[in-house]
Amino acid sequence: MQRSIILVPVVASLLALSVAAQTGRTMRLLVPVVIGQAASMVIEHPPSLAGHQFAMAMCSPNYPGALSISSPGVAEGVLRLDPLAYAVLGVGVLDASGQSPTLRFLVPNDPLLVGASGDFQGADIDGAGLITLTDNDLEIEVAGPPPASLNMVAIAPGTFQRGSGVFAMQNWWTHNELPVHAVTITQPFWMGKYEVTQAEYVALMGSNPSFFQGSWAPGAENRPVETLTWTSAVHYCGALTVQEAAAGRLPSGYEYRLPTEAEWEYCCRAGTTTEWSAVGGLSCVVANILDENLPAYCVPGYPYGGQTTVVGAYAANAWGLHDMHGNVREWCLDSWDESANYPAGAVSDPLERSGSFRVVRGGCWFYDSMDCRSAYRWRFDPVEVCSIQGFRVVCAPVIP
Repeated sequence: MQRSIILVPVVASLLALSVAAQTGRTMRLLVPVVIGQAASMVIEHPPSLAGHQFAMAMCSPNYPGALSISSPGVAEGVLRLDPLAYAVLGVGVLDASGQSPTLRFLVPNDPLLVGASGDFQGADIDGAGLITLTDNDLEIEVAGPPPASLNMVAIAPGTFQRGSGVFAMQNWWTHNELPVHAVTITQPFWMGKYEVTQAEYVALMGSNPSFFQGSWAPGAENRPVETLTWTSAVHYCGALTVQEAAAGRLPSGYEYRLPTEAEWEYCCRAGTTTEWSAVGGLSCVVANILDENLPAYCVPGYPYGGQTTVVGAYAANAWGLHDMHGNVREWCLDSWDESANYPAGAVSDPLERSGSFRVVRGGCWFYDSMDCRSAYRWRFDPVEVCSIQGFRVVCAPVIP
């Protein structure tokens, strides 16, 4: 008969024993803990544990202690929950996939919960009754969602094909979009619905570096901020992180930052595999670009020809994101390595760290449709500025 897992307090005589060795069992948060939303977590484990029962438990508030357990045939590991005050939240059976069934729970939509903390830890039991604890716990703090004023769109994890195939192979200057390969984004995040505007930048940083401002640039405060360095964009993200953390609206393990190149293309494609996410192709009717089929720039309502437009002036893509094609090029977090080519195989959550240049994406008002494709990528010196260059932010997992 199968036994149920019960996490029991450990007798004092066991606490003096040495810390247990790593067991390969890891807790992982799949969805951040935010009021009014469903959070979820799993135990990642060796496939050889298939058939073991498992449980996930929690205590609240966070427990600062760590109790080493080593009782042969009974229990082993490091208990990171309060041994006198915890609750079992879910049980089940592990399979050979290496990941437990997901524990999901709805966080009530109660502002009073913002700032509440807790620890989550798992354990499994083998056929002989030995309980083994996960190597880590999840130390969470309930957060409020990004405020509506930041215009963030929730993005679910998923897999997409990054790069361009036929087009890139036919044109030497786009070989850096090869080879096409699978990229998996493993954790949810929020993406800015719009490029960061001049008004948003001024409100947080106190200055406006943009070229397109003043009386000759109608609606300048709601146009994207541009003519700023990669470093300035990073500093803005850091200041936003500090602001939102102080307000209790930043999920544990998350920050505001530039999107990685992979996150950017994932959001730009929005489930599409064509050169552009826009249905029927790209023209100045659906994006702020230079239309090669017309004698001049096509910017409705702007008397001075090619320039930035108010964010959101064109229709959003399927995921609710505006100006992913055109308007301004957008800084990404990645460096540009010397090869500039993609890896040949499938990857998860990639980030290029080598190279002195930084990646820019999305094309701009000065580019035609070919240079505003979903796969289009280029490099730019992080200290240089240009009126075709801005950025948008993500609220996403901190990258070590």
